[in-house]
Amino acid sequence: MAITPKKNKISMDTNAENGLLTKYGRKPYPPLGKPDAGKIPETEDDDEETGYHALIEQREKKGSAPRFRIVLAGGQSHGCGYAYLLGWLHTPPDTFTIYTTTHIFILSGKNLHRIENALMRDKVKQLREYNPKTDTMPADGEPFIEHINVTSRFEQ
Repeated sequence: MAITPKKNKISMDTNAENGLLTKYGRKPYPPLGKPDAGKIPETEDDDEETGYHALIEQREKKGSAPRFRIVLAGGQSHGCGYAYLLGWLHTPPDTFTIYTTTHIFILSGKNLHRIENALMRDKVKQLREYNPKTDTMPADGEPFIEHINVTSRFEQ
């Protein structure tokens, strides 16, 4: 669309190649439907594997900022974007500390070097604390988070 001034008037040239009016004008669009009340649409992120996995890695996503969450044995979940991840300290063999802008998470367990490798690649989707009442023991060599201690940076 070309706009050309003519003596204090603006005329729109709709014959211009790829003009907006000719490109988008008079297309029928279907009416919006009512969303299902109280129903959350399922996504591929809702697909949870069965059994205990201390580390669940991200699938490739295009156009979204990566985030991860830390789930305690009681079900409490802490979410964080990688933009707010300040760093971590791995003290082999059994302690891993994650620093974010709002919390400090101290993980105790086994094979925590795999969590560090996943954090380096921004691949952590979820870290889960082991719940002996509901979870089964992971295979040898798999990460195992026995306990997570959470400290808020705002509470003194």
